[in-house]
Amino acid sequence: MKLKFLTTALVVGMLTTACDKEYLETAPTGSIDAGAAYATTKNAAAAINGIYRAMIVRYLDSQGHFGHPAMMIIVDVLGEDVVIPNTSNTWHLGETRWQAHRSETSVGDQLPYQLYYRLIGNANIAIANIDAAAGAQTERNQIKGEALGLRAFSYFNLVQLFGKRYNAASKPNSQLAVPLVLTPTTEGLPRATVEDVYAQINKDLAEAATLLTTTRSYKSHINLEVIKGFQARVALAQQNWADAAKYAAEARKNYAPMTATQYQDGFSDISNPEWMWGFDHLEDQTEYFGAYHSYISCNFNSTNIRVDPKVINSKLYDQIPTTDVRSKMWVKAPTTTNSVVPTGGVRVPYMTQKFKLPGTPSTSTMGDVPYMRAAEMYLIEAEAQARQGNTAAAASTLFALISQRDPSYKLSTKTGNDLIDEILFHRRVELWGEGFRFTDLKRLNQPLNRNGANLSSAVSVLFDVPAGDNQWEFLIPRREINSNAAIVQNPL
Repeated sequence: MKLKFLTTALVVGMLTTACDKEYLETAPTGSIDAGAAYATTKNAAAAINGIYRAMIVRYLDSQGHFGHPAMMIIVDVLGEDVVIPNTSNTWHLGETRWQAHRSETSVGDQLPYQLYYRLIGNANIAIANIDAAAGAQTERNQIKGEALGLRAFSYFNLVQLFGKRYNAASKPNSQLAVPLVLTPTTEGLPRATVEDVYAQINKDLAEAATLLTTTRSYKSHINLEVIKGFQARVALAQQNWADAAKYAAEARKNYAPMTATQYQDGFSDISNPEWMWGFDHLEDQTEYFGAYHSYISCNFNSTNIRVDPKVINSKLYDQIPTTDVRSKMWVKAPTTTNSVVPTGGVRVPYMTQKFKLPGTPSTSTMGDVPYMRAAEMYLIEAEAQARQGNTAAAASTLFALISQRDPSYKLSTKTGNDLIDEILFHRRVELWGEGFRFTDLKRLNQPLNRNGANLSSAVSVLFDVPAGDNQWEFLIPRREINSNAAIVQNPL
């Protein structure tokens, strides 16, 4: 079966034929049509499980491009805080050098486009068919709400990568984003504007919020609190400070910051009480060397971890107080007694210890992946409050989180930009390796600046990119341009 690419073949995925079998393995509906898949809510639930599964499998036959968790790493190595220390292993070098996302034929550029449109295509099938499914209305609501949430989540990732930043001072944001496909179709569509894509994201999230509750069977699935977390993220990107603070507070209401002991457990267990949403890595779903912890952990026994462990930007780390438990997530001068590595693994300055799997060395990549944590919501709320001039509330929200990380932390007395800078510092430290830095720099309209730290010129190559430069936009993949006559490329 010959398949067109991406937006021109959105029904391709778990609901078509065996030519995409790698995306079907956990979905019993893999070889039947959408009508049968959504004939009952039981079948539909299995189809939705397949969409979640499609978030974490390998794309483009590339071991290092394993769905959304790979994008979390890529988004961070595009910034300055997650550092690849040497060229002993070449995975994600093209991304950290800002070469992959500016090459329309590279795997690193094609991955997010194919990944998120695959999720959108299958979410569209769910949204179009679930209302007629046999089953309880509460079950139809749950499935439709999750599908809307997954579609909004996917478009939010796409618009941030392939479009220019949202600018609240220049509405409507008429700059081009990505095609806005809302029904199952094989028709190639033109790129919608950034404004229109954000409007649809907000519409989907608002509808999902009316359908979902806080109840769910698994933390790997979207519920109302996750939807509110999405709304907080989107409002922050749109500089809608009031909504960002409101939704972040509502999202985290039933989640408390983890303890200092839990913080050192390895960021690989979805049962952590602070995790709001994540991938629950089951034993029958191993991805071996194509998994998040194969590239971000300190102790998985892979070549990538042994020879090229991830490290933190030295300028950032050196600002972390020693009383802060997060200072233990990296080791400035690693030795055999203060750091964990796989057998034969090198130890390099500022190497990570944040992500850790059971066993040393670990021969399993069965680590869960944190997609959303309450800490992020505290930081969104604090930033949004500070940007509204609500200094006391922002300081209080920040204190509620950071005092759990550092018992010596005092309530901030900073104001204005100084307080915002303090919040953003803690955001960089707290969310290191979880996929936020490139999009944070872009939404803040800040330049890339890798100077004066422990980044090697042989590895990073590129050290400065001005804010607003064309290089902040991923290129539309060449395969999409060749198959969709309605689409145009970003500026080269």
